[in-house]
Amino acid sequence: MNGRAFKLGTFAKPDGKPFAAIVLDETAIHLAQAHEAYRGPGRPALRTAASSPGLNIQDLLGDWDENFSVLQEIVAFLDKEGLKPGASNVADLHARPPIAHPGKMFYAAQNFQEHVDEMLRAGMTPATGPKFTGEKSTSDPYLFLKAPSCLAGANDDIEIPRGLKKIDWEAEIACAISKRGKRIKAERALDHVAGWMTTNDVSARDLQIRADRPGLRSDWLNGKSHDRFAPMGPYLVPRAFVPDHMKLFIRLSVNGAVKQNGNTSQFIFTPEEQIEYASGILSLETGDIFVCGTCGGVGQGTNTFLNVGDVMETEVEGLGKMRNKFVAEA
Repeated sequence: MNGRAFKLGTFAKPDGKPFAAIVLDETAIHLAQAHEAYRGPGRPALRTAASSPGLNIQDLLGDWDENFSVLQEIVAFLDKEGLKPGASNVADLHARPPIAHPGKMFYAAQNFQEHVDEMLRAGMTPATGPKFTGEKSTSDPYLFLKAPSCLAGANDDIEIPRGLKKIDWEAEIACAISKRGKRIKAERALDHVAGWMTTNDVSARDLQIRADRPGLRSDWLNGKSHDRFAPMGPYLVPRAFVPDHMKLFIRLSVNGAVKQNGNTSQFIFTPEEQIEYASGILSLETGDIFVCGTCGGVGQGTNTFLNVGDVMETEVEGLGKMRNKFVAEA
């Protein structure tokens, strides 16, 4: 890939409005201001539905291939001219979810063998009937939907809902859909992906299995979609700058103690296969997100859960680290 690698993010200054940024090293450069500085005769502009002052990452996804090329030119221009319009150190900013208002958020259940095994041991699979043991040839991806409204920033506090005792972690990699499509073949799935993000599928195990309706098993809404149960970011890393999304470490620690240490090479179903499966059911739209499965080491496996004051750090190789503190519900 020609050109300097960059990341994209959505940030806010203290008491300020969110803005999209190009991130170079640890510096966030205001995207709209950089775009205005770059504009000139013969230079292609970013293609969005909004005017330049309102640029956001979601605006860029609809014409992602063209916009990515322009973003590369903007970065080259800034480097040549020595410009950093609206620049701030990332550490001085409040990181928001890179994509503020995604469409559908697909999550892969039990997509690492270690996680399949630990959930079997923990009794999260029925004691009777066939058990999924990770054998790919006899099954399809298992996906569920999580509410986009439960997104949180990479460093936001997360409230533990009142009365719940079994709040769990699931470190994961996510991808953002750029090009809409239906019945997308796995071998072409990455043509529909803009980039990759770090995320966490925070879960309420108290509620994930309904004691009052045991025959229905998992209650995905109650177990997964509480407010701020989907921290994401701080960056969207363009697909072109992730050489192999199937060789990235996924790590999570709680209060400094490592709990999860896996690798995307351990996926049972690849992100491409998940995209093929989901798009065979319903059309994928610009701004949809796939969260591709967690590795072994979740709290349910050892009956260890998050408490008020705990700090959870989630990292995917090359995509950035999140640091979320758990607090009591206000």
